Amino acid sequence: MRAADTIALYRALDAAGAPVWLIGGWGVDALVGRQTRPHHDVDLLVDVADLERLRLCLIDLGFAFKYAWDDEVRWLRHDGWSSPLEQPTAFVYGHADGREVDVHVIRHTDDADVEMLWRAPWAFTTDGLSATGVIEGQPVRCLSREMQLKAHTGYDLPAHHREDLELLQTLEPLAKQNDEWGSSAT
Repeated sequence: MRAADTIALYRALDAAGAPVWLIGGWGVDALVGRQTRPHHDVDLLVDVADLERLRLCLIDLGFAFKYAWDDEVRWLRHDGWSSPLEQPTAFVYGHADGREVDVHVIRHTDDADVEMLWRAPWAFTTDGLSATGVIEGQPVRCLSREMQLKAHTGYDLPAHHREDLELLQTLEPLAKQNDEWGSSAT
């Protein structure tokens, strides 16, 4: 998943009314402000209210459902969705050209908190979703440095995730990042 692919997907999802946050490797690179390694996929976070628009946009872009993360997933059904089937909350869509999109679903609650709709050993916070990063000059929503550090716990880290952690350790806290890059990512 190249930087240009990631930005094109980010923009398409925004235009479809399905804004996302970059997490995982591209989320780290967005915080760093440059691509630091090759990425086989892009990891996204989407609000459940936007899940159906995200799913339909991915299909329009030529992506197809590959699998749900069995150890993490919960299944949801919503009356407003075009599909009457339950939808997973942690899943991967793939494209025939090899690109993959790994999606995890959250819900913003009435009390302005964030509910993770899949199983993980940590929890997102509203502050954790307030970061802005940059990929090829494009501001993007992403997890904060602090939230990325938490998200890299609870599993055996492969070498490239350990390298991501080392990069995160060198970054300034969120307030300084937002001062440098601006605070909106549309």
